[in-house]
Amino acid sequence: MQVWSAIGREFTIATNQVDFAVPAKFGLTYRDKDNSNKTPLCIHRAPLGTHERFIGFLIEHYAGNFPLWLAPDQVRVITLNDDEALINYAQPIVAELRANMVRVDSDFSATPFKAKISNAEQLRVHTMLVIGGRDMEAGAVSVRLHHGGPQGAKPKGEVVADILASIKERRA
Repeated sequence: MQVWSAIGREFTIATNQVDFAVPAKFGLTYRDKDNSNKTPLCIHRAPLGTHERFIGFLIEHYAGNFPLWLAPDQVRVITLNDDEALINYAQPIVAELRANMVRVDSDFSATPFKAKISNAEQLRVHTMLVIGGRDMEAGAVSVRLHHGGPQGAKPKGEVVADILASIKERRA
């Protein structure tokens, strides 16, 4: 099966091949109906090509910017600083996402906020949930998308529900 990537390259992702050499190399034989020895044919079947090629195709197709459901790093919860109250507010969000099998990480360090965002962007984390004092007071989180920028503050329950629905529905 031939497919073309987003940048126009052609790939074979599924193949069936007849191998004439391997059976003879290993001395494989079978008895035919006339009781004579015959060398069988070997059929190599690769419905996805090689797994490595298939993964490479996906990486190239999405240019490493996977949709939320496929991203290796789906969500990162980031606090503005290492304030204990912010961390206590953020930890249950991380726990809830993990309990729902979301690939989530957190950055509650004292690292400057811009560096935390830059690091998450470089790692191509799909969704960043940023938590500051105003978010905590409002029971919200500020959502930021990789290559989408800030999306604004939203109630934390609504954000978690939207993330779970987006993964379940495999939204682009």
